[in-house]
Amino acid sequence: MAGVKGMKQPRRNPIQRGETTTKLPSFCDLPTPPIPPGANFTAEQTRRWEELWSTPSAWLWSESEIGLVAAYVHLERTLFDGSGTAATIREVKALGESLGMTPQSRARMGYVIEESA
Repeated sequence: MAGVKGMKQPRRNPIQRGETTTKLPSFCDLPTPPIPPGANFTAEQTRRWEELWSTPSAWLWSESEIGLVAAYVHLERTLFDGSGTAATIREVKALGESLGMTPQSRARMGYVIEESA
């Protein structure tokens, strides 16, 4: 893949190539994978799970990231319900970065989100 040394080709693919970046569609419309067994998500967490799998970053995720996305949803919830700690904040940030959920992490990976017309 040009411009992204060592990066695997995304598993989901209506991706348009740029000169130095790969453009991700602004919405991922593929089916949401099932929530991993044992995740025991609340209704809010289930909605967040579905929301995350419709984001542009979801084009980058393979089945191996399902557990990471589930951990992100769980940890994010602990921040919102007040049971999270400073370590939780760091972990949520690190997971978000590794999953390409921020503009900075996508730029480092060589991806940009396609602008809507």
